[in-house]
Amino acid sequence: MLRETTAALRRSPDPAGVLVVGGLLTLLSWLVIPVWVGGALVFPPLALFAPLALAPAFVARGYFVRVLAAGVATGNVDGAPSFVGWNELYVNGLKSTLLSVVLLAPLGLGLAAVALVGGALAAGVVDPTPVADTVREFLGAGGGAAVVGVVGAVVAATTAAYLLAFAYVRPAALAAFAASGRLRDGLRPGRVARVAGSGTYAAAWVVAVATLGAGYALSGPFVPLLVGFVFVFAVRVAGYGLYGRGAAATLDAGGAAAAVDEETTTPAGDESSGSADPSQSSPSEVPPAVQTGRSVPIVGADGGFDWLTAEGETGRDGDATPDAFEWASDAADPEDKR
Repeated sequence: MLRETTAALRRSPDPAGVLVVGGLLTLLSWLVIPVWVGGALVFPPLALFAPLALAPAFVARGYFVRVLAAGVATGNVDGAPSFVGWNELYVNGLKSTLLSVVLLAPLGLGLAAVALVGGALAAGVVDPTPVADTVREFLGAGGGAAVVGVVGAVVAATTAAYLLAFAYVRPAALAAFAASGRLRDGLRPGRVARVAGSGTYAAAWVVAVATLGAGYALSGPFVPLLVGFVFVFAVRVAGYGLYGRGAAATLDAGGAAAAVDEETTTPAGDESSGSADPSQSSPSEVPPAVQTGRSVPIVGADGGFDWLTAEGETGRDGDATPDAFEWASDAADPEDKR
């Protein structure tokens, strides 16, 4: 599993481009966001630039969603996807962030409640004297400090346990979202629980965590040399590929039920809410191989220029008839196509 996943970048249609762009996005995410947050605290109007400042992080997250989708669909046998369809990457990255926020919301609310109670006690809004007297009566003079210590330990242990559960469940929720392209699928407790409860996903998660930990440790010394950001990106691609492979069996098994549910809930003729695979670029775009400039036929086998005719056939150096030639222009007047 690990060997096939780590080879995904090498099998990519544009491995060098993916590594360079991914490393640059990682660098910008680590540099721009802290600077923007600090600047917004000093000069609040800078908060309006959030869509621009967070763009590198959103695009990178959207790319990892695409890697997850490819891992679920094919196990990344076609290699890591190319950086195409940037609008889609941005949107999927935003959805990925929203999913994480929803999953972390209970912990945030709990910590906010604890902080609110502590602040009320410190400000004297609530009189703690009756409770303090009762504690001293049963536990002695040091009872108050002991209670505070126990409460702090419980809060710390609960926070650590929740974050560990979040680290385990979040990739499963992202896989459920990536498999269908619908954010609501990543928030369905039953669907996410089936993925997280499978032995295949658990094994893949352990391997992914070990891979990420080792990769981050090895990349750390190279971060000041900037090449470390490329290593970090490559390690994260491998980790998300492992998550996708681990979730594939469960999501495939539940695919038929999900399709039935969608047929019963989606009105006929409404394609806007249908499945959209984040691993695929928009149908209106040219293929990734053409966008990356790796598979564009320019010179024919005999050295002549290849023209693309309307029927999808190639002519040779003007052999195509005028009515068969397909111009790459939206002009209505033939005179404008010269």
